[in-house]
Parts: sequence; structure tokens; C-alpha cells
Amino acid sequence: MANSPQLQVSGIPGIQAEEQAATTSPARGAEMASFLRARLNRNANRENRHIGEAAPPPALVHGWDFWHDRQERSVADAKPPAEDAASYEDRLESLASISDVRQFWSVFNNFDISRLALRDSIHLFHRGVKPVWEDARNAKGGSWTFRVPKSVAAQFWQEICMMAIGEQLQEAVQADQQHKTSFRDDICGVSLSVRFNSMLIQIWNRDAEHQTGIDSILRTVMEGISPALRPKDGSHYYKKHIEHASFGIDEAKVHGAPDASRDNAATADVMDSAATQSLDTATHAS
Repeated sequence: MANSPQLQVSGIPGIQAEEQAATTSPARGAEMASFLRARLNRNANRENRHIGEAAPPPALVHGWDFWHDRQERSVADAKPPAEDAASYEDRLESLASISDVRQFWSVFNNFDISRLALRDSIHLFHRGVKPVWEDARNAKGGSWTFRVPKSVAAQFWQEICMMAIGEQLQEAVQADQQHKTSFRDDICGVSLSVRFNSMLIQIWNRDAEHQTGIDSILRTVMEGISPALRPKDGSHYYKKHIEHASFGIDEAKVHGAPDASRDNAATADVMDSAATQSLDTATHAS
């Protein structure tokens, strides 16, 4: 059984009490992003003063971008309105770009996912790829979705991110590339979305027809994740992006794509509430 990934960097400064208070409200969206950028700039300046005193941090194989998707909220609207791909993309906010291990931890250690509001999402994607189904590198792909109890979601998310930047997920889809007759498969990114009783953690790949790679991603997660976090039967599934009712790309660009409004997140939350009851029961019983 493979051990869980171990990527660690020492010397990352901890968050101060007054700084933690700045992110107490998950509804602060723009303020949270602004605070995070200021925090990263201070860390970068501090690290620059020590250039030459320590070896440079290990570079990552790929550059990565952190994104925040903040749902629009209104007291008058109990349910989020239907939306198209363009309006969804407008909500995305780039948080930070990383290219080495130290930068990853500088961002990761200063973003508390427990403070995210309902239906908000955080994404870690290959540089140049936006976390939207209709992006050119995502349109023919799909994703594994893991429904994770909130009590263990932070650790699950950390280990999935480490598998991503450590290239274990990429190796999973590359194992049989020489036998593929279509385009090259890749890991596009990973996402975390907040629901009522759980968090949805996703792994996006580029080729939804690459069944060997899809199976290999799941096997890599099952073997690499900490035993206590291992997903239970019925708590995960794979779905092509094109199969979502709200996939908003023109049919002429991707065969068979429906041109419909984006999925209503409230409907997903109702389904989540029912599905998670059985998942939480299974987790506590294990």
C-alpha cells in the first residue's frame, strides 16, 4: 500500500490572531482575496531578504493557479439564479500563481476552507486552464467527484492537492499514453466546493473517453490517501462535463453538447443533504 504524499516546507510563518480575524466572515469574498494577497506579498518580501541564505525551494513540474468562485448572494433570493457559462466565469477570481513548493504552502496554509461560505469553491488548476467546463482544455473532459464529510474535508483536500502538484495524478493518466489514438490526456486541476453537510472535492482530467486513465486516477487516490480518509462505496463518481445539464458550449464545438442554463446549485444542495446522511453514518461507523 502506497504511503500518502509527503511534501513539507519549514519556515512558513503562522497566521496572527488579528490576521485571522480579517477572514472570519466567509461572505467577505473580495476582502478575503485582498487580505490573502497582502499576506502573500509580506511573505514574499520576508523571503526575499533571505535570498542567498538558503537553497531555493523545489520547483514544481507545472505552474498552478489558485482560483476562488464566490456565489452571488441576496437576502431576497433563497435560491441561486440559473446562469450561463459567461456569468459563471465572471465570478471567478484569481488568487495566486505558484511555481514552487514554498509558494504552494504560503497560499495553502493561509486559506482556511472552513471559512468558505455555502456553495463557494476553491480551485487549483494548471496555469492557463480556467476551472470552467467550457475551457478548451476541459470541454472534452470530466471529473471524479468525492463527497467528503466536513470533519475530514480539510485533510482530504490537502492530500489531493499534494497528489496534484506532486504529479501523482498526472502519472496516473500518462501510464498508457503511447497506446492512445486521440489527444493527450492530462490532469487539469482539482476543486473543492462547499455544500450543506459535506464538501465536494473533484479531480478534473482532459479526456473523458480515456477509461484507463480515469480508472487509474481513482486507484491512485485510493492507494495514496490516508487510510482514515479513504472514500467509501457510493461516495464518489465520475462524470463527463458535457453530461451536465448546464454545459454551455455551442454544439458545433463539442459534439452532443446541450445548450442550457447552468445547474441550479440549490438542487444539488438538496441532493447533497440526503446523500450525505448515509455517507456520514458510514464514516462514523468505520
